[in-house]
Amino acid sequence: MSVIDGTVKNGQVVLDEPATLPDGTRVKVVPFTEDDDEPATPEVIAARLALMDQFEPGWLSPEDDAAWRAALQEQKEHEKARFSEDAEKLRRIWE
Repeated sequence: MSVIDGTVKNGQVVLDEPATLPDGTRVKVVPFTEDDDEPATPEVIAARLALMDQFEPGWLSPEDDAAWRAALQEQKEHEKARFSEDAEKLRRIWE
């Protein structure tokens, strides 16, 4: 899911656009200031990644997450099994 922009008014977050999240969806609100738009130095990147690691991905149910991970592993194994064959096809194309 992408970032949802909004503004705090009278102590509540008012979104710029309606959110397509189902009722009851838990969210985290992180204040943003213009100072947050720092150049992407290695230190800034490391700090942002550390902040991102604090959040749990919540868009998939545990069952859907397990199914997605299994499908990803299956695709990886399929690609590994076909690697030599695909590499040979590419080699013949560039001859």
